[in-house]
Order: sequence, then structure tokens, then C-alpha cells
Amino acid sequence: MSENNDKLDKLLHDSLKAAELEVDTPIDELRQLIAERAKIKQQVKKEKRQRMIRIAVAAILVLGISGAVIFPSQVYAFKKQFFQTIFNIGKSLHITLDSNDEQLAFQNAVTDKINVIQQGVPFKILVPQYIPPEYTLESVKQNPSDTQAKVIITFIDNQSSIRFTQTQVADNYSVSVNADSEKAKAEKVNIDRFEGNLITYDDGTASLIWIADANVMCQIFGDISPEQALEMANSIVY
Repeated sequence: MSENNDKLDKLLHDSLKAAELEVDTPIDELRQLIAERAKIKQQVKKEKRQRMIRIAVAAILVLGISGAVIFPSQVYAFKKQFFQTIFNIGKSLHITLDSNDEQLAFQNAVTDKINVIQQGVPFKILVPQYIPPEYTLESVKQNPSDTQAKVIITFIDNQSSIRFTQTQVADNYSVSVNADSEKAKAEKVNIDRFEGNLITYDDGTASLIWIADANVMCQIFGDISPEQALEMANSIVY
């Protein structure tokens, strides 16, 4: 562990010196601050956490040093935002930075629930590889009351929910979006090779809709930001 800390100390010292940034806080305190803020909410092994911190620090330093060289007048702003940026990285990655065991457990849970209903669904049920932080899988259900085949995947956290619906539509079906311009903004977006419609509401939540292969209309909506909805949609393997 001490060897890892020494390496991180040297990385911070050399990189800050190369960028000509004057930092009054001792290097060991900087290292501790980064370690505290970059912790992933779910427990992972100490060695993996240290490795992720070093990668995050190195990436931000490379970008920051380049920016400081090109825009020297913005060095102060860079220093101020330096640690917050590293902290935000840790919050935004969730599944991709979780341990392999956790990722496997998530995928197995989804697969088990899908296998229960897949035989009765006339299209391949799509599964996102990314879900926003703190959310877990609640259910995968087929809606028998609809005249068209429809699957609803629900993700929840303590107080919120996100739904990912998939509905088989007719060949000539087209998506029309009507949004109140005073309460929402609609825009065209690209999702893999498909065109989608992203609606951003004034409360910061979003709804994303597109038609994928086999005339399957997909929709993501709930307590999710526009950026998270796009990341979730683009993580699907078709």
C-alpha cells in the first residue's frame, strides 16, 4: 500500500510542477483528498480503487496541463475545478468501474428475468449495459393488456424509478413528438445507427424515444437526466 501511495505522491508532485501550478496544500493531503472524493459508492477492493484513482488523476492532469499551456490565463480556474472534476468522474461511471463480480451479478439478474418471458416475445429484448448510479433492476415484465407486444424494464433507487419500454410497432409507424415549448425542449439525436427524439423537461428529467431493428419502439423515461438517457440508450448492444 505504501508503495502505491509513494507512486501517487510522485505523480501529483511531478505533474503539478510541470504545469507550473502553485499548490499550498501538502502533497500527502492532496492525495488523501483525491482518495476520499473518488471513492465509488459501492465497495470494491482496495487495490482496484487505488488503480482507478491513479488513472483518473493522470487523465485529468494531462487535460489540465494541456489547457494551462494553451490558456495560461485560465490556470487559476483549472486549479479550482481540479479536484471537483476528479470527484465527478467517480460518480458518473458506476457500472463500468464496479468490480467484475458486481457487473456479472447485474447482467445475470437481467438475463434471468428476461429468459422467463423471452419465449413469448416476438422480438429480441434489448438490455442496456449502463444504468445511472444508485439504480438497480426491479423487474422485467411483458404487458399482456396491450394489443402490441410490449416489454417494460424497471430500474429503481430509494425514491425514484426509470422505465425502459420496448413495443413492436407496424412497419409504417412513425414517431411524432409534441412537447410544450414552455415546459420542455425536443431535439433529434443519434442513437447508434438510429434517429431518436429527446425531450428535456424543465425539471431536468428526460424522455428518449427511438425505433430500433424489427420495428421495436424503445423509450426511456423517468427520473433520469438527458445525458444519462443518451448514455443508457447508447450502451445497448443490438
